[in-house]
Amino acid sequence: MAHEAGYRLRIAAPPEIGRHVHVIGRDSQFGQLTDLLDAARRGNGSSALVHGEAGIGKSALVSAVVEAASSSGFAVLSCHGIPGSGAAGFEGLHELLLPLLGRVDALPPRQRTALDVAFGAEGEPADRLVTGLAALGLLEEAAARGPVVVLIEDLHWLDRSTADIITFLAARMGVIPALLLATSRTDRAYPDRTAHFKHHVPLDPLDQHDALALVASHAPELTPLQRRRLVERALGNPLALTEWASIPSWVEGTFSGGRGPVPVSQRLEDSFLAEVALLPRATRRALLVAAAGQDASSYEVLAAARSLGLDPRDFTPAEAFGLITLVNGSYRFRHPLVCSAVYDNADSDARSRVHTELAAVVVDAARAVRHRAAAAAGWSEEVAAELEGLAVAAGRRGARTEAAAAWRRAAALTPVAAERARRTVMAAEAARQAGATVDAATLLAEARPIVEDEASVVQLARTEWMLASTSTTLPDRSGDELVALSRTLKDPDDRVEVLTWAAVRGYTRQDIPADVMAAVADELRRPGLAVTEHQQLLQSIGLALIGSADRIASVEKALSIFHRQVRETDATLLNCLAFAVEDTHDLAAAARVWSAEVDMFHRSARVSDETVALAGRGTARVTGNAIAAGLADCEHALRLSSDLDLSVVGAIAAADIARARAWRGEHDLATAALKTCAELSGLTPFARVAASASWASAQMAANDGQPEEAIPHLLKCVAHPPIGLWAGADLADAAVHAGWPDVVDGWLEMATAALATSDSDHLAMLVERSRALLAPGEEARAHFERAITRGERSIAHLDLARTRLFFGEWLRRERHIVEARGQLSAALHVFEAHHAMPLARRTARELAAAGGVQRTQPAPSVDAGAVLTAQELHIARLAAEGQTNRQIADQLYLSHRTVGAHLYSAYAKLRINRRSQLATALAATPA
Repeated sequence: MAHEAGYRLRIAAPPEIGRHVHVIGRDSQFGQLTDLLDAARRGNGSSALVHGEAGIGKSALVSAVVEAASSSGFAVLSCHGIPGSGAAGFEGLHELLLPLLGRVDALPPRQRTALDVAFGAEGEPADRLVTGLAALGLLEEAAARGPVVVLIEDLHWLDRSTADIITFLAARMGVIPALLLATSRTDRAYPDRTAHFKHHVPLDPLDQHDALALVASHAPELTPLQRRRLVERALGNPLALTEWASIPSWVEGTFSGGRGPVPVSQRLEDSFLAEVALLPRATRRALLVAAAGQDASSYEVLAAARSLGLDPRDFTPAEAFGLITLVNGSYRFRHPLVCSAVYDNADSDARSRVHTELAAVVVDAARAVRHRAAAAAGWSEEVAAELEGLAVAAGRRGARTEAAAAWRRAAALTPVAAERARRTVMAAEAARQAGATVDAATLLAEARPIVEDEASVVQLARTEWMLASTSTTLPDRSGDELVALSRTLKDPDDRVEVLTWAAVRGYTRQDIPADVMAAVADELRRPGLAVTEHQQLLQSIGLALIGSADRIASVEKALSIFHRQVRETDATLLNCLAFAVEDTHDLAAAARVWSAEVDMFHRSARVSDETVALAGRGTARVTGNAIAAGLADCEHALRLSSDLDLSVVGAIAAADIARARAWRGEHDLATAALKTCAELSGLTPFARVAASASWASAQMAANDGQPEEAIPHLLKCVAHPPIGLWAGADLADAAVHAGWPDVVDGWLEMATAALATSDSDHLAMLVERSRALLAPGEEARAHFERAITRGERSIAHLDLARTRLFFGEWLRRERHIVEARGQLSAALHVFEAHHAMPLARRTARELAAAGGVQRTQPAPSVDAGAVLTAQELHIARLAAEGQTNRQIADQLYLSHRTVGAHLYSAYAKLRINRRSQLATALAATPA
């Protein structure tokens, strides 16, 4: 790692920043940005994107702002985009963070490792979230010494991996005294990143008054008539105004192009070309070398020029004209439009020769391959193979967008169709890993008609399946298509895997016809299909999901098989294992599987897979009554899914957050979570998501005393058995109060059938409780007592308390008052401890009617579960266990200073002032 390279923080200056600076026509924008600097100095960091067409004055404005910031004590960090650069990824990030790398040891270990790998060290690549947190941590370290301005010039030309990190940072600058200031063009050719920035500063053309003032300051020798002509032609573009002021044809109005429909940027390029045309031929060729080699050093550019028969002195006329300047060992053009004019107007043969010579002299291997690819005019297996190597290397560093681009270019240069298909499939998988869902789908569509070899066929299907698993916008293969695919495969591993995908698709979507699922089961049972332990495990997972009598023999043995080697696709298969265990109605065992996934993927920095596992564990925990722990999991998963663009995962997490909030009676928070769930679900939500959301809606209706509204929601849940089996247990209470007892029959039949192959005490309690609520007279007692006996063997404390509540209500109606008090008091204690306030109030009313005392023990002075947010409570628990801020940051994907801020807030809410007091303050709050 490099050291700080002269980075220094200056003493803070007066609060009024840069008020003496004047940028013609941009006073309001300059004032807006300097106000943000003032706010950053006070600790209110932010981000701003200055955007507009080429030549509109973005660089001039931000240069003035940065100058004002620097002169008033801000440290400045910067990087800039270069057209065509970034083949290996993270070059811009390295430029930005280079002055801070001496402080990398301050980061949590996994974040430090992620940054090391991104910059070329050996190791497992991390998801971009971890790398982004590492960058944020370094900026926090810098800002701890004084305010910082982070300048990103030409964001649209940064390598995509760096640009993704910049947009990640832009959304999080509020936590540090810093302003992230970026410039970008508004052309449709570039990604629109405005949504990630808190403030937008669009630059429009100057009005006539300001345009005349700019021309007067730049070319005072022009007459008023000449200035007006120039202003009329420049259409308010500052670069055009200043450049054309020295061109007689533009000033005198004799330019042949006239106004016309041609964009200003094109006319600027034409004027630059006219200027270039005045140079000697050798100098024009030298400019082309500099334009093609913008990512190269001046030494490399000069070496390539020599190979083309040029002399270093051939660059001198261009420097004298001010078209290029030597800055820090690299040639820089006066404006990017000069560069594009030179490069775009050269013929393809000339560009190819220049790229060939640059490839021969540039030191960096990735840039050399890029130049060789740019020089290639047709198919070239040699260059394609080099690009494949570049793609693999970029992927190892976590630069998955660059890896996808290299794979795609390699495919375009590949002469053999089968190899071209393979590389296109790999491009699609790299794009999927990069989060470029649309690109991945497009590449899959390109590869599908030409793919031949089995390995590529299976990889295409895997990528397709994993895309569809995390996005509601992409279609996936039907069950019968997956069965047909499995029959064409020779490798038993591939066949079992594809059939398992078919089973899990049917399980999660609940839309595959019974005959197709039967065909899947028949294929899975085919003699000799599964021989190895891994194959047999997948076979048993698939059969369990289909709903056959087959069950997972040993969860621990199954996990040990996966632990031996975790492949990219095993994330999906581990999820299948968790679903299969859930289907045995053992929620605790399912949570163990999800926890094993969380740990496994956390260690390997596979954050997307970890997010899926967190959401899965959250579902199991909320359903299994571990409300606080489940809420923490789901809120964590929702936050990460937003960062990683995993809409389906976010929708699942939001639905379960709504369920947890409904348990607690937090109506507004539950409603907000359901709204988030609907937004993330799209037009066709997954059946699992829709069922969980309906369950939350039913709980909210029940809280409001509206059983008639709750029942339709619960019946929707029952249509999706994996969720409906548990949700349907709420039907009996609502049905009795609504006077519709018959609606429970379907669920009771389903649950009774499930119990025939399960020894789940939790499910048995729910079935017996439902029968008790529907039973006449004294028949109810036996069912209630059996329900409580089974419930006491489970860890479903809230459902057991609800059973006691219902039993207590029945006992009071039957005049067994003393017995009723005992059941109601026990229920009330649990509801209050878990903050299940709607049920606590209902129980308290019933207990009061029975003449009982409502509180069995004094309430804690401060209830941590009530005053802390889910994230604050999670962080506080980890801190109470002895974890440091950096360890917690690694665990929760936060910066360590953000963890410190959350703890500081928790201390204040808990009325404590030391870490050692946390354990006591949290003791009364259930997990």
